[in-house]
Amino acid sequence: MKDRYYGAFAAVLLLLPGGAFAQNTYVNEQMTSVTDLNGTARYVGMGGALGALGADMSVIASNPAGIGLFRKDDISGTISVMTQADKSAPNDYFTHFSLDQLGFVLSAPIKGPVLKYLNFSANYQKKANYDHSFVADNRNTKGLSQTQLLASLTNLFGEPEGDTFYFPGDLATTAYDGFLLNQTEDGVFFGQPSQGNQFSRVTKGSLQGFDFNFSANLKDRFYLGVTFGVDYIDYYSESFYTELYENAGNYYDYNAYSMQSTSGYGVNAKFGFIVRPIENSAFRLGLAVETPTFYTLETVGDMYVDTHYDSKGIYDNANLYRYYGPEDNYLNYTIRTPWKLRVSAGHTIGDFFAIGAEYEYVNYSLTNMGYVDYDSWGGTREDQAMNEDAAVNLKTGHNFKFGMEFKLTDCWTGRVGYNYYSTAYEQTARMSQYLDSYALNYSTYTDYMNKSDANLYTLGIGYKKKNFYMDFVYKFRSQSADFYAFDDSYVTDPDYTGDPTTLLDPVNVNLNRHQVAMTLGFKF
Repeated sequence: MKDRYYGAFAAVLLLLPGGAFAQNTYVNEQMTSVTDLNGTARYVGMGGALGALGADMSVIASNPAGIGLFRKDDISGTISVMTQADKSAPNDYFTHFSLDQLGFVLSAPIKGPVLKYLNFSANYQKKANYDHSFVADNRNTKGLSQTQLLASLTNLFGEPEGDTFYFPGDLATTAYDGFLLNQTEDGVFFGQPSQGNQFSRVTKGSLQGFDFNFSANLKDRFYLGVTFGVDYIDYYSESFYTELYENAGNYYDYNAYSMQSTSGYGVNAKFGFIVRPIENSAFRLGLAVETPTFYTLETVGDMYVDTHYDSKGIYDNANLYRYYGPEDNYLNYTIRTPWKLRVSAGHTIGDFFAIGAEYEYVNYSLTNMGYVDYDSWGGTREDQAMNEDAAVNLKTGHNFKFGMEFKLTDCWTGRVGYNYYSTAYEQTARMSQYLDSYALNYSTYTDYMNKSDANLYTLGIGYKKKNFYMDFVYKFRSQSADFYAFDDSYVTDPDYTGDPTTLLDPVNVNLNRHQVAMTLGFKF
């Protein structure tokens, strides 16, 4: 491998003018699933296990009935600083400042025989943070290459029409323009082998939620709530990919660059219920249901490939020549997330100890992708192939939250929490480029990442004096992933001349994060 190509990552990523995109099961899951814990520092400090305990601003998004336990008006805001544990990526996008929460509760005392309080709340909360950088270095690809995958796709789906040949996707088109794909005398496309590759990506942005809640306290034993939510996705990705093959002292390498920007809105609703089943006990049970979020999104992007072949196809080892992808890289589409069900339990002892637990059920395989149908009033056309792919590669998630709060002094309170999020991916999951999906017509990358289960650990402390309160929390999120630069299933293609038993080894990626947050609030 030539280290001079890898050492250029920092400058390349910071100077990228563009890249491209293709929406697929992996990108959709990454942008819309929530497997992190954000909100007020108290909420995070208790691991978010407040579904039955309530009385915290951030419970508005997990169990709306929890807002019904407020008996005073409240206003709070939360800021945080996040840093990733792995700092091997060649850039400085490691630490990020964030506004995680800002909201208020208006509590109206009714004090009737049944209805005791009627509350209204509005809250902004960051649901997921996309800021991350990583490098996946595979120095032994066993001869497998992204170009071989593109050749296989072209042999299967390429369509000649007169003097024009239509390639299956923008990446294949650009690879051919850069002389990375060749043909035999029989017209069969083939790619070049590879000894190794390296991939680097920087992602930015977040999934933000704006929630509006109405809740009620009935007889101080039953609490009902409904939350109407508007989500906003702001996702940006830059990536750099290089392959290298050496033969008889000559290097046959290329670099591929890509950029993707996705934004749009989604709407959902949450319904919640909390009950104290034993009249003289503080023990509570909670139940909440969250509808699918219906997103309408648009993605734009650009890409180019650098190769050593000039415009006449002559190899020049001393220079790189740039070939840009098609300019019409725009896609308008929809995503429908699965339903979510949450059950919770909580108990308090006086005003000095509280404990809570919550379980969430979500079937990720029901994630649905489609396209806006401009021929109908607000209708959509489903992407059947991509939805079937989601059903095969994604599975049911079982997520758990646990937390405790304990009084240290009259003014200080300590908190600990733990979360477990099961991975959304099956063990056999892979991103297939062979789907009959409209989105893959815009394909300009082939990588995917199978994430492991995630574990979150939190430790917090809070201070309260009269109506003012201030909370702090530290959170550690532990997760890893297996990264693949491309799908190696093409080795079973009859036109492939290599060993059909050779498979691409994954590269392990460290996704661990550290985060500290502070909340300032006032009750009146």
